[in-house]
Amino acid sequence: MKYDEIREAKRRIEFDLTEPETLVNLVQDARLKGEKVRNDLSDLKRIAGDLRSFIESRGLLFKGESLRDIKIPTKRGVGIDGSFQLVGGAGGKWFAPISVARISFEDGPMSSPKVDIFGASIYEIDETEDPKPNNVASVIMLSAEVKAIFDWGTQPKAAIVMIDGPIVDPPVFSYGGQEYVSERCEAIKKCMKKDLFFGCVKRSRDSFFIEDLTKSEPSISGRLTRFPSDQYLVAYLFADLRDSGFAGALFTDWVDASPTSSLYKAYSECGVYVVCFFVQREVNSQVLRVDIPLEFSPEKDSARVDLITRQAARSVVDWTFPGQDYPLPIFLAHGKCNIREGCAEVLYNEIMTRGMTTDPRNQAIMSQLR
Repeated sequence: MKYDEIREAKRRIEFDLTEPETLVNLVQDARLKGEKVRNDLSDLKRIAGDLRSFIESRGLLFKGESLRDIKIPTKRGVGIDGSFQLVGGAGGKWFAPISVARISFEDGPMSSPKVDIFGASIYEIDETEDPKPNNVASVIMLSAEVKAIFDWGTQPKAAIVMIDGPIVDPPVFSYGGQEYVSERCEAIKKCMKKDLFFGCVKRSRDSFFIEDLTKSEPSISGRLTRFPSDQYLVAYLFADLRDSGFAGALFTDWVDASPTSSLYKAYSECGVYVVCFFVQREVNSQVLRVDIPLEFSPEKDSARVDLITRQAARSVVDWTFPGQDYPLPIFLAHGKCNIREGCAEVLYNEIMTRGMTTDPRNQAIMSQLR
């Protein structure tokens, strides 16, 4: 049985174990809310249809055909991704298995990949020292990711370097702090000197595109605000374009994300400016946000930013195989570093089993705390 089938079986078992009286009310409420969701999505589709021609006429939506003449500086591709799980909690002690993988292809997508693993360790986090261990674990994982980025930056080989996630990370500035931001920016700048570097965001909850359009086109601001995020807006815009039968790659114009928040400003103060755009390889692919770091303010050389974003769009399209949502280096890096919840629980049980005292009283106490 496949992993997804096991998870679905687990859901069904837990659904069936719910008390019938409770279940009847929940199912009825779910149907009512489902009707509302369907109506809301129909409204978004209609609004996107109204907006699409307007936005397209402003030169903000492009078809992949415009990327044919874009030259990519190298065939070498690198993907970097990290993973962690948080388990435990007994006595305020948490354990975070963490892994970061870097996948490199020397000569295009058809060459043999090389795998490097960074920071595969289990970290102990004391909840009494920090009440949000999950944020601590996230920063530890991202710090290991920074080491993998910096290490590649020290190598003489130029590459297309893709990371899984946004350039500006983590979202909780207080847990990374200026020291982490400075280290991450130094690693990114090290790569930018020789590499085409960008991040692929699978689930964007930001509204950079919406906010930029709202400022430049106030007449459509009311309709734009109906969309919860850029991801919703662009997905519906692309879908409306595809209703005419177009199945190839689509991408948007770039927007400057650097002035949007204190965290992005902290990166720009360290010399890393960020622009982003959206791309979809084909009709059934996921819409990705691509973040590109720059060593200069984008308003100073918009023509150069145009070229870099198109090189990134071409790279995403070229490195994503049919039927896949993400470029191959990121897809493989995610698989190599991924620590599943069950794996983390087995490791935690191993820690607790080996750490179990022979004193019967202590054994009883620890079993109550687990």
